[in-house]
This record gives sequence, C-alpha cells and structure tokens, in this order.
Amino acid sequence: MSESVDKIKADVKAFVANSFPYEIFDITYKPVHGHMVLEVTIDTPDGVTVEDCEKVSRGLSDYLDEVDLIHQAFTLEVSSPGVERVFRRQVDYERHVGRLVRWTLFDESTGRKEAFQARLQEFSPDRIVVRSEKGLREFPLTSVKEAKAILEFPPRMQRG
Repeated sequence: MSESVDKIKADVKAFVANSFPYEIFDITYKPVHGHMVLEVTIDTPDGVTVEDCEKVSRGLSDYLDEVDLIHQAFTLEVSSPGVERVFRRQVDYERHVGRLVRWTLFDESTGRKEAFQARLQEFSPDRIVVRSEKGLREFPLTSVKEAKAILEFPPRMQRG
C-alpha cells in the first residue's frame, strides 16, 4: 500500500507543479471514517484563495479520472495551509521573518520541552534568532519540535 501511496503523492505533486503556479505544502492519502481522502494542500508566497483551491481541485480531479491512478472511491480535498500554519519547509520560516510564532523546542540532552511565543528575527538552516519579551534568543533549527504562525490583528483604534 505504501508504494502506491508514494506513487499517488509523486504523481499529484508533479501534476500540480507542471499545471499550476502553486507549491505543494502537503499531500496525504488516508482513511477518514472508513473512506479514503486525498488531501492536497497548496501554497504561494502571497497566500491561497478559495478560487485557487477550486481551480486545482477541478484540474486535479480531471487528471486523476483520466489517468485512473486511484482504484477505489475517494474524496479529493484541496486547501491552503492557513494563516496559522505549522512550518514544514524552510520557505515557511523564511516567509515569516518579522512575524509572531509559537515555538515548541525540545532539548534532546535534557529531555526538556519548552513552549513560548516570539517574533522570528532571523532564519538560516543552522540558526534561528527570535525576539520575545525577555529579549533576543538564538537556537538551532534542530531543537524546534514545532513552529506555528500566530495570526496578529492590527491594534484597535481608541474611541475618544
């Protein structure tokens, strides 16, 4: 089964990359309540609209019907990773420099887990610099168990 799942993911990724101006954020093919679901999450530097998801869904649905890649009933879902996304790719970190992030770090040597919010100041694959209420802090990407964007609303205007 994993070989066919890997082929489905590879073919879907290739089709989207060759047919649309979107990046693949994630692809899963899994059972949900006894029914198979193919979830395709797309992204762009400027975000994804409902119309983008609809366009990819229609094109991908036609492609999957044409090539008969999946030999059982399934549901196709195309979505964006959302504003409060979990970072999975290097580009997710790069695109969120200057923004507030919820960090979960894990120290392998002590087995200690730590969660906090801090603004991402600098990113490289070797080093992350953040600014929290306590000041600047630096740590390696390898210590990040999870990083998740936080939606910030503009400050409210004072009524006077």
